[in-house]
Amino acid sequence: MWPIRVELSASRYPARLRWAALAITGAALMFSALPLSVAALAGLAAMVLARRWRLPLPRAVEVAPQGLRLELADRRRLEVSPPFRVLMRPGWLALHCPGYGWVWLFADQGSAAALTPLRQVLWMQRSR
Repeated sequence: MWPIRVELSASRYPARLRWAALAITGAALMFSALPLSVAALAGLAAMVLARRWRLPLPRAVEVAPQGLRLELADRRRLEVSPPFRVLMRPGWLALHCPGYGWVWLFADQGSAAALTPLRQVLWMQRSR
């Protein structure tokens, strides 16, 4: 039964997060007391940074009680062993990979049935 390989699709949430961050930054710059030229320059810098910003999202996950193997969207491969540092919410989860940072998984990347083994292993092997 183990390991179970879960293939994941692309998510629409990172683009939404990027647009929300740009909207909040734009509103803060508009209501700030900065001169227009400085606010425009800061807004341009925020747009450039938001364009390059990418959340690390997995394309495939191999789940086993002994650990996880992640294949990220940028073709990197990571291995994580228990205990897992994980944040689980109904619409997403974030897994801490030592030496790399946080990897995000959103609910629209896979079906609930496909993600159940991953959630079970993460829940049972998490660090407290």
